[in-house]
Order: sequence, then structure tokens, then C-alpha cells
Amino acid sequence: MNSPIPSSKAGEPYSPIVEHGEVGDTSNLHSRFSDDEVSAFGDQAGGREVSPEEMMGRMGQAFVNAKKLTQEEVTRIIQIQRRRRIRFGEAAIKLGLLTEADIHEVLAQQFNYETVARHPSGSHKKISSRLLIAHSPYSAEAEAIRRFRSEILLRVGERDCMVFALVSPGTKEGKSHLAASLAIAFSQLNLKTLLIDANLRKPAQHQFFDLPNKTGVSTMLAGRTLATLDLAHTINNNLHVITAGPKPPNPIEILNAPAVSDLIERVKEDVKVIILDTPPTRVGSDAQIIAPQAGLAIMICRKDQTSLSDLRQAYRDMETASVPVLGSFYNDVPDVLSESAGWLRRLLGRFGGKTS
Repeated sequence: MNSPIPSSKAGEPYSPIVEHGEVGDTSNLHSRFSDDEVSAFGDQAGGREVSPEEMMGRMGQAFVNAKKLTQEEVTRIIQIQRRRRIRFGEAAIKLGLLTEADIHEVLAQQFNYETVARHPSGSHKKISSRLLIAHSPYSAEAEAIRRFRSEILLRVGERDCMVFALVSPGTKEGKSHLAASLAIAFSQLNLKTLLIDANLRKPAQHQFFDLPNKTGVSTMLAGRTLATLDLAHTINNNLHVITAGPKPPNPIEILNAPAVSDLIERVKEDVKVIILDTPPTRVGSDAQIIAPQAGLAIMICRKDQTSLSDLRQAYRDMETASVPVLGSFYNDVPDVLSESAGWLRRLLGRFGGKTS
């Protein structure tokens, strides 16, 4: 009987990246407003250190400029902040003057990216609340996704268009959720990002983004619709999604090279990042067919779900297909979800060398 990958040691800090068996410093993940406020408003001005009073004044002015607070309310917040020695945002919430959404909105303006991914104006469609990178971009889970994104950027290097496929040995390993979250994260860098749902057996991206699935990858590859970015669904200015489309009777046949690579070539000049979601390697050879046409793969596995033997076999499948695997991402996704816990309550990763 195959043994699943065990959970991490008790007390281990949350981190999406584990290098050489050592967990990096992730203490910032446990504070909602600590690093957010410092990153957004800076800790230096003209090369000199900024005093706490000046920092508080800057933050207060940002909320006044956004018409979220008055000067009198800022004074009240600073008073309770000093008395209780807490962060500006925490003090504002305790006084009932700001909500978390208000704080996220102002901080997002400082970072110059959208707080919530959304459909075009006037649409009643909603992005899944499970995608915390979209709805709670300053949560620990969202920070973990951003760290993973940074690691990918470092490993892939400078390219006109970065293309990679997410693959996993089996089902229920969080691969589709991670693909959607990464797509949002890259779009938040103001990089035009295209998410392609190439899982023609059990697609999920249309559910995450509340999109119709009457056309998509299957109809494009079958020649029933044009393979252009114009037919992708626009979530915001930097995020586009091509859903899987109707389930074909012959997914492997229509995915065979050069069908997927031709689709990528048609759209890559218009985008900076292309992410492909694929079926698990255990349910067929689809991933072995798709990943080589993408050019790069990232392996996704899950705590207490993925067996070591299945993970090794998935790596062998990619090796047989001559696909460079950037590394593996160790994902911890809870079975029971709640709005307070979120979809990625604890996210751990191993993004490094090949598992042997």
C-alpha cells in the first residue's frame, strides 16, 4: 500500500517555499497589517529613517485622501494606537472607523493592483470566494501564493512570455485552485495573464470564475471556434481565462501536438504569462501530452493525499515526455472549508529539486 506524504511537523511556520529542508522566515504571515503597512507606505524617506509619528501621519493622510477618514478620526486612531501599541489598521477597526475591506482597498491602491478580481462592469457574475488571493489579498494564504509566484519568476528568468503547465499525480490535490490563484497573482503584477483550462476530463476554472463553458479549449482545438484571445473571458484588464469547453469524446486526440502549442503560439504575443491547468497524470496521458507543448511544468502534491510512489511516477512521466520540471509544490488544503478558515488555511510547499 502506498504511503501518502505526511503532514509537516507541529509548530512549523506557514510557508509556501521550503528550500533544502529549511523553512524561511514567515513571521509576517501571522500579522494582517504589519508588513502590509510598511510595504505600502515605506520605511524611509529620502534615505533617512522615518519616525513612528511621521509613519502614522502618512498612513492617516492616505485614508483621508481616499475619503475613508477625516483628520479628526485619524487623530483618534493614532491616540488609541499609541495607547495600546497596535497597528494603525487594527486601531481603526477597533474604533469602528474602518473595515478590513477599506484598509485593503487603500493598501491595494498603494501597490497599484486590484483588490478583488471581477468581471466587467455590470456583470452579476462572482469570482469564487475560495480564491483568497482575489478577495483577501493581504491574508496569510494570499501571501503564500505571492511567495510561490516570486519563486517561479526567479526560476523561469526573463522571457517575452512565460508559459508553464501545472501537473499533479492524482485528484483533490489543489492543482486547479492553485492555477486560478497563480493567474490572479500574476495579473496583480500588471502582467497580462492567460489561464487555460486544458483539463478536458474534469474542468474547474469556469466554476472558479463563474463563466459559461459552452465554448473553450475543446471547441478551439476541434476547429469549431477560432483560437484567439478575443474569445477568452476577460476578468479584468490583466486577467483572461479560456475555459475547457464541452467534454469531447476523444480528449487525447484533440490535445495531441501541435494542437495545444499552436493555440499557445496564437495568443502568446498578446500576453506575458500563460498558465495551463491539466488533468492528473494517473487518469490518463493528457498531462504528458500538454506539458511538452507548454515547455515547462510544475508538480503539485498534497499532504496526506499524494503517495510518494505516485509522485515519483508523475516525475517519470514528465521525464519520458522530456518536460523540464521546475520543482514540486507541497500543498496543504483542508477537507472542511469555512469562510473564516478559507480554502488554503495552511499552505506549505517544496519548490526545489526532483523528488527521488
